[in-house]
Amino acid sequence: MTILFTICGRSGSKGLAGKNLKTFHGYPLIAYTLAAIDLFKEQSDQQVDVALNTDSNELQTMIKEYPGILIIERKKEHSTDTASKMSVIRDTYLQAKKMRQVDYDYVIDLDLTSPLRTVSDIFNLIEKKEEKPNLDVVFSVVDSRRNPFFNMVKEEDHAISLVNASTFTSRQQAPTIYDMNASMYLYDKDFLQENEYIFNGRCGVILMKDYMVLDIDSEEDFKWMEYIYLKLVKDESGIEEIYNHIPNMSLFNVN
Repeated sequence: MTILFTICGRSGSKGLAGKNLKTFHGYPLIAYTLAAIDLFKEQSDQQVDVALNTDSNELQTMIKEYPGILIIERKKEHSTDTASKMSVIRDTYLQAKKMRQVDYDYVIDLDLTSPLRTVSDIFNLIEKKEEKPNLDVVFSVVDSRRNPFFNMVKEEDHAISLVNASTFTSRQQAPTIYDMNASMYLYDKDFLQENEYIFNGRCGVILMKDYMVLDIDSEEDFKWMEYIYLKLVKDESGIEEIYNHIPNMSLFNVN
């Protein structure tokens, strides 16, 4: 099996300026994703390539000494606020395929701003696809704390009603709902080449622990993540494993 891991990080961010360049508990934020990939490579026998798609010169400079990373220049049309991330991932795949002369079996995108993941989560993603080969996309979710059939409401025409009308009197009666935590996506290569929207295909999910819903899109998110991480790195062996595997800082150019 051949796998392309993609990491996408554009220079502009409306939620938290420069978030892809931030230092998180002593290391660049991208180091946590790279450590997870390196551990996966050590624990599996798959052929793996890693590609960073970015328009940020600073991010490119930060990891230029890191071995084995393909740098894919982000196209201008993929650098806007409305650009589809799936189109960025597809372009990364097509360029990496050409550069490496490898027709990858799977493309796995790991979000740069989601350091709360474990190597087991990556293996679970692949196992789901292996169990159900007809799936076009497999992505990570967490249990939702709210349910649109029971305790989520909307306002329309000055009236309040359930998001999805129902007569359920308990949450247990309502359909199971998940939150997409945007941490990990596995794409079937054929589906990725022909589509712009994941729900055009057959989707599967893997369940991560509920605290994994956090990602960094604001200053408040970043502060919460730093606070929670101190506990998780002590209590969760999978999180500790990645933290302890982050390579020497000499591989990163950090101002």
